[in-house]
Amino acid sequence: MPPLPVLLYCIFALFAGGLFKGVAGIGLPLVGLPLLTVALSLKQAVAALVMPLIFSNLFQSFEGGQFRPVLRRFWPVHVTLFLAIAVSTRALVAVPEHYLFGVIGACLIVIPGIAHLFPGIRLRERDERWLGPLTGLVSGLVGGVSSYYGPVLLLYLLWLRLPKAVFVVAISQMYTVGSLGLALGLLAFGVATPEQLGVSVLACAPVFGGLLLGQRVRLRLSERRFSLLILATYLVTGASFLLRLA
Repeated sequence: MPPLPVLLYCIFALFAGGLFKGVAGIGLPLVGLPLLTVALSLKQAVAALVMPLIFSNLFQSFEGGQFRPVLRRFWPVHVTLFLAIAVSTRALVAVPEHYLFGVIGACLIVIPGIAHLFPGIRLRERDERWLGPLTGLVSGLVGGVSSYYGPVLLLYLLWLRLPKAVFVVAISQMYTVGSLGLALGLLAFGVATPEQLGVSVLACAPVFGGLLLGQRVRLRLSERRFSLLILATYLVTGASFLLRLA
């Protein structure tokens, strides 16, 4: 059992991650993971977030009645994402934590930065047939190494120019699938035990408290502010991981 100050800090970190996820539709690992790694190891923090990631993203996947049409459109991404992340999670065991921080920081800054530097790119619907599965594959490989499978998915969805409501459902579905693959990989390669994932279920309480509060704020954001908020969060979180290399 962790000391009370550590426990209270972890509850705060989980609530903050849930709050931001409620506002932006993403953000639980972006905000929660760097905060948790102040008190826990990277592997412990990833294990603590797995169940909140699964349940919070599944919850948001049903917003606005978009679940089935989004699932029909993006299921090829889901398949390759799940398989790739489940296999590549072994890197969390094999690669030293110091190097993982560098990989995470670079991915979080470079990939969303590309989206900001090339705002005019718009993918055509016919491109989804081959680019969707490729996106899932690359996201899964990056996610297995770093536990962050979101940046590549974000870039793909941003270039599809989805409306905010559809974006939130699509990214939530993909994060649910990625989290399930991550949980399988954590168990298969011994990064986490079933008992740790059981404790992770308790972490859902502060996450959902923040999530429900944050959803009220999101309704007031314009599309432009929504996009800028997502970009800023990736950049700040990436920088926080790179600073740990100093």
